[in-house]
Amino acid sequence: MANKSETIRNLYQQGKSVSEIAKELGLTYQRVYSTLRRAGLLQVKSPPSEGKADPKAYSRFIEGLEILSVELLEVQAKLERPPQKGAPLQPVFGRSEPFGPEKIKDGFRAGLELQLDFQDSLGTFGFLRLRVAASYQSGVFPDASFFQTFSQRNLPVNLWPYLRFYVDFLTSQMGLPRLVLPALKF
Repeated sequence: MANKSETIRNLYQQGKSVSEIAKELGLTYQRVYSTLRRAGLLQVKSPPSEGKADPKAYSRFIEGLEILSVELLEVQAKLERPPQKGAPLQPVFGRSEPFGPEKIKDGFRAGLELQLDFQDSLGTFGFLRLRVAASYQSGVFPDASFFQTFSQRNLPVNLWPYLRFYVDFLTSQMGLPRLVLPALKF
């Protein structure tokens, strides 16, 4: 009989996503992700190669940025049914995706969207969707290569703390155990 780590690795090698494996095995996304990372099956997102964004030009772009504001653009939260009593809350991270950039006066706006499902042993019983954006003052509007690098490096660093706060606050307001998202690691 395979242990959980072996089962996780086998399911991933069969083509299942981290979220699908977590849901199928009743584990947290973080547990599955960590197991696959330790096994060398998942790679840390590396910064784009020099062909995508010139490092010196990107550095100058970042030096000229200032955050003007951070906004909660959208919240969707719903409990389909009460969670099982005494069962641990099992969040399943559907995705965290960047969006933007959108041109604004003297800069641009960009953000992150987070999708999170709540599960127990009976299945999914609720969800939380958040969209958070930051407005940046910048003399340069990021082209595709700059935004690709920015959305992987800087945007998450700027906005993940806000997403962590909102998830913690909203889960407690929904009558669920407070959920603290993991620290952002690169």
